[in-house]
Amino acid sequence: MTHETTQQCAYATARLVVGDWHRMSHRYGLDLIDAICSVLTRITTAALPPEWQGDFDDQRAKRWVEARDAESPTMLVVTRDDSKAVGLLILFESASQQDPDRIDVRLGYVLAESAWGKGLASELVQGLVDWASAEPSIRSISGGVARDNDASARVLLNNGFKPSGDATNEAETYEIILGHHH
Repeated sequence: MTHETTQQCAYATARLVVGDWHRMSHRYGLDLIDAICSVLTRITTAALPPEWQGDFDDQRAKRWVEARDAESPTMLVVTRDDSKAVGLLILFESASQQDPDRIDVRLGYVLAESAWGKGLASELVQGLVDWASAEPSIRSISGGVARDNDASARVLLNNGFKPSGDATNEAETYEIILGHHH
């Protein structure tokens, strides 16, 4: 997949600006490696895949950027009021089984601990849904949530996602089908 659609992902919400992490760090004068080290910590990565867990130093962050860039579009989440990097949004796109002309997008996100408890995750996901709803090539967005992560499950449910029935003992997948009218 070339990720042509998700690479173009860029949007703003009331409190956040989201876009390609290289363009965003350049636009806001942020050091991307520093931003990653501040967002990805032992606490914020606890629910992420095992190989992404723990604290990040500059070397690990550089390797992580290279790996993400080779794999899928990654967005930097920046606060509108003080231009701080407060999160990452990773989008994986695949051809839809249900509609081969369209794509399904799987999202992953992580917010800095300083951004927790303020409704920013819901705002981030709502902005993504709004952006994707205007992209006719996107059929659905889904996200996996660890069974013990009630807060993340609530974020998706509050934004119109439903359990997809694709669940394991560890995680439940939530999905929203976008209603594009041709």
